[in-house]
Amino acid sequence: MNLRMSPSQPIGVFDSGLGGLSVLKEVEKLLPYEDVLFVGDTARQPYGPQTVEKVRQYTLEITAYLVKQGAKVVIIACNTASVAGREAAQQAFPQIPVFGMISAGVRGALRHTKTGRIGVWGTRVTIESNAHKDMLLKQQPDLQVEGVSCPDLLRLAEKGKIDDVDHLTQLAKLYYEPLASLQPDSLILGCTDFPCVRDIIDRSIPPTVTVIDPGEEVVLDLKHWLFDKQLQKPAGGQRGHTIYRVTGDDIDNFTTFTKRYMNTEDVDVRSLTLEPFTRPD
Repeated sequence: MNLRMSPSQPIGVFDSGLGGLSVLKEVEKLLPYEDVLFVGDTARQPYGPQTVEKVRQYTLEITAYLVKQGAKVVIIACNTASVAGREAAQQAFPQIPVFGMISAGVRGALRHTKTGRIGVWGTRVTIESNAHKDMLLKQQPDLQVEGVSCPDLLRLAEKGKIDDVDHLTQLAKLYYEPLASLQPDSLILGCTDFPCVRDIIDRSIPPTVTVIDPGEEVVLDLKHWLFDKQLQKPAGGQRGHTIYRVTGDDIDNFTTFTKRYMNTEDVDVRSLTLEPFTRPD
């Protein structure tokens, strides 16, 4: 850890778009006095259909920006980027911790499952990587784990197009069908866009299934880390402020959705141009 780090430095959070706001909401709930720098890489979303190599490069570029801006910790609020780039980002920036979403979702599922049958929803990259499954089976080899890629549901959620409840409900039920024979008792939401339509998901799957939101888990991990390292901003002062930066030209749409989802008018979104990341010689 950088010995010059102080509690006043912000938490860096990034995602390919709007989904990371679900993690930001958990930060504001559990760490209300922390300042946050949030980056939405809207110019290059969605990450899901892209190659692992490209997403890894994006992850390194955004992490480099957040570190340069003084972040004391980085949360990759995106499962795809966590799979593709968390390890590379941590190796490139060993002076700060880089939290990802995969291990957080796994811990939540292990804590809640009673039957040992676990479903995972996510992007193509996340599901094909078997990241959740491999980590789950490493810790408990007798588990049954199945993953389902949910491109259409995620495409709408990541764009903030969540008003057509009937259509979204149909999609949620469609993507649960491949898991029906497994009869999971836990479902990991392996993309941070899913919590944006969490109420629809809850109504569309059997009530016996516990939905695991890795965003809640990762922020609890962060809270414990900050306390352990004495880097948590003291309670009782001014509530934290969030700065928003997006790489695309969709500032108006991002602002409108953020105000609605975060339930605040205090949203100042500005454009960001990222520099290419090059590894030091």
